[in-house]
Amino acid sequence: MRKQPAFHAIVAAMALSVMALCSVTDAARVQPDRKKALSGHVVWSRKPAGEWVLGYPIGNGRIGGMVLGGPLRERIGLNHDRLWRKYYSYRKYNTASLMPEFRRLCAEDKWDEAQDLMLMKCLTQAAAQGLKLDLESAGINPMVPVGDLGIYPAHNENSEITDYYRSLDLDTGIANASYIVDGVRYDRESFVSWSAQVLVTRLRANRRGKLTGEITLSRLLDPDCVMTGSATPGEVVMKGRLEEGIRFASVLRVINKGGRVSVGRSIYQPPPGKMPAKDPPNTFLLHAWGEPRSTEPAGVSNRFEGADEIIFLLSIATDDESRDDPAGWCRRRLNATPTDYGRLRREHIKDHQRYYRRSELSLGKAQEPIPTDELVEQAHKTGAASALLVEQLFNIGRYLAITSGRPAPAGEPPKCPITLQGIWNQDRRPAWDCDLHFDLNAEMSYWPLSMVNLSDLKEPLADWVISMMPKARIAAMDRYGCRGVFFNIVCGLRDIGGPDGNCMFATGAAAWIAQLLWRHWEYTHDLDFLKNKMYPFLKEIALFYEDNLLETKGGRLVPCPSCSPEMAIAGRKSKVFSGRWWASFNVLATAATWDLELIHEVFSNAITSSKALNVDADKRKVWSEILQRVPMPVLAPDGRLLEWTEEYPEADPGHRHRSHLIGLCSGDRITLEDTPEYLEGARKALAKRHAAGMNSGMAFSMVWDAQLHARLYEPEEAIKQINLYIADHIMQNLFSSLCGWRPGSPSYELFKEKRLWQIESNIAAVGAVSELFFQDRRGLLRLLPALPKELGDGQIRGFRSRGGFEVGMSWKDRRLVEATLKSLWGERCRVKSFNPAGELVVTQNGREVQSSYKDGVTEFDTQRGKTYRLATKGRNRVSRLQGNSEFQRCEP
Repeated sequence: MRKQPAFHAIVAAMALSVMALCSVTDAARVQPDRKKALSGHVVWSRKPAGEWVLGYPIGNGRIGGMVLGGPLRERIGLNHDRLWRKYYSYRKYNTASLMPEFRRLCAEDKWDEAQDLMLMKCLTQAAAQGLKLDLESAGINPMVPVGDLGIYPAHNENSEITDYYRSLDLDTGIANASYIVDGVRYDRESFVSWSAQVLVTRLRANRRGKLTGEITLSRLLDPDCVMTGSATPGEVVMKGRLEEGIRFASVLRVINKGGRVSVGRSIYQPPPGKMPAKDPPNTFLLHAWGEPRSTEPAGVSNRFEGADEIIFLLSIATDDESRDDPAGWCRRRLNATPTDYGRLRREHIKDHQRYYRRSELSLGKAQEPIPTDELVEQAHKTGAASALLVEQLFNIGRYLAITSGRPAPAGEPPKCPITLQGIWNQDRRPAWDCDLHFDLNAEMSYWPLSMVNLSDLKEPLADWVISMMPKARIAAMDRYGCRGVFFNIVCGLRDIGGPDGNCMFATGAAAWIAQLLWRHWEYTHDLDFLKNKMYPFLKEIALFYEDNLLETKGGRLVPCPSCSPEMAIAGRKSKVFSGRWWASFNVLATAATWDLELIHEVFSNAITSSKALNVDADKRKVWSEILQRVPMPVLAPDGRLLEWTEEYPEADPGHRHRSHLIGLCSGDRITLEDTPEYLEGARKALAKRHAAGMNSGMAFSMVWDAQLHARLYEPEEAIKQINLYIADHIMQNLFSSLCGWRPGSPSYELFKEKRLWQIESNIAAVGAVSELFFQDRRGLLRLLPALPKELGDGQIRGFRSRGGFEVGMSWKDRRLVEATLKSLWGERCRVKSFNPAGELVVTQNGREVQSSYKDGVTEFDTQRGKTYRLATKGRNRVSRLQGNSEFQRCEP
């Protein structure tokens, strides 16, 4: 065991050295509360995080913290969801004038000429405005970090650290670290309060007067940001000003019980090291993330000495909160914050559980507490995840969605939608700018939420869409000469995005966003939402397609341009851009299945909305006529669903995206019961993708595949994809690395051993896991449709379904024990049991309810507010829906 250096030397210790200080011998005995450690609601480890990406996230939708848990140097990375750069704003590309010629070339299958025409215009227009456009930059401002909160305890020299553990309680939203030095146990816990809108940290020890150390606020070296700060006893202030004028501030209050608090660094001192060179704006820097950091104290600080307990309250503001004085705004926020830690903690837990406890999945408890990182390592070695780890995968996804996506309080600036990393980011130039990606990433971050009773987390996305509509109208007319709205595949908090090489011809982003928001309507039937947000958005998208659709010689209407996102067609070559990376990257096609599925959804949903609101009968007629002329996706002679209406050779046959399967997932047009030929076509298309290998496959590919297999009613294939995902992409804290970081991973070559966390796979895994047990597409509730043998015992509670039902269910030995359905709207219910298959007996309050049975479907009428119990015929209908006795479900 290493000995600790003196206090002033401690601050230079690196993260790996900190990890080495934890006693291996004694650590085997320590753990969080045993009952919680056995549940799927706690992520824990006996080692500190060696890097930011292995920390434990806390957040309230606005403020994010990444807690590393170091005993000698605690670092909490700080974020604010609205701190984005503003150096880019939309510049017109004036490509609309080229659209007649572009469409003529496309109609004549002159794809290379069509692409060259458009790219040349974009490049020359950008050059005329003094911009460097590399067609990979997309015109997006990055989300950037606020800074770091550092805690440097001053333990005695020549001491050992033993009995260390850290934990993240998903049920309470509290991160904790605990260890022993010189016979004294030190505990540190942190959370972000939604009601108070502050980050809260408490330090305490089991002996009085033992808390001594330093607390700092600092920010990474950034040539584009001027940092200042000040400190007085009990208050630390850090201010930042980005070169384009954005201002932000964080103010820390230090509250001590016993001992004294004094000023450490009274003015801002930047971290040691060389200032990085300035990066050219609007330039894509894929490998710029993960810059090394100093672990030495820097910035501004307070010192505390001989305290019994220390409480830190941190407020963060940008110029969205206060254009003139963000620091003053923070002070006013802190002045209104209670200083009673117990009260803050109780209110935070109650508030967090209003979301987290709405739904539950239980797959059994472990016999002995096993740290989460050890469970992950076991899954990597064996290729099979334990039932507890699958349950934790479900829970961490919900937790991340809640803590990064919940709406802002009334009167606060609008909430930013969930980005590529939620609300957490440590880099000044994060990978893909930590932006909003609408070719699958943002969609995967939202598509499972309604089923697990978190549909209200979609409201910030809807609000963002409405706020962006004026810019989206400008982009539609500028880029394509179309009325209505156009959303680029990549967008920012305030940016509609410019053209990029991968997706500049993708016009379906707005339609895919609309699919997410339509699900919110389907699960809630919120007429105000439909009238004021959903329907206006659908009308604008429909208007865009009215102008964008091109009539073919056969009289059909197809989108032009059209593409399957990021899937290039082999054999094409630019005649203009020889030597550039995009010279052979051409995605243009007659009509992509992705586009056709979304266009059908937009017009169908617009018609349904118009009828529900009893408006625009004249538009319904126009939309119906268009709908009849838009072709359906095409099945090949072998029955396989094609990626385009014509079969083109794929540049990457094993490509990571599954865009052509959107009708199966995330859409719901394709089902065994309604479109069996398309279901078989989707099965064959997915098999073809897998047969080509997964060299470009990423975490989201496996998660998407798992849900596709669940909807194909293939339980063993679904759990296989979940196991592959966990073994290859899940890190020790359950974060999902976009690419595998271990040699041998199919996606290892992109970033090698570097781990890049992206949030979409974590959240989408909630859907992949949920749909093993329950599905609700096209008016049919499916019980245990894809139940693998590895998860043969379990239960769900608090799930929601379309049609207005709240669903609970238990199963044992892969057979349904009982399901409960609470009718929220009084609609007729259609249910199909898969394990076992057969008719269900329906009872309400102990009395059997009249039902019908045909083609495997049990159907019955319901009354609003009544709860119905379903069991297979001849089975003892004893309720198993007991759940965790300490886990009381919360209503929204």
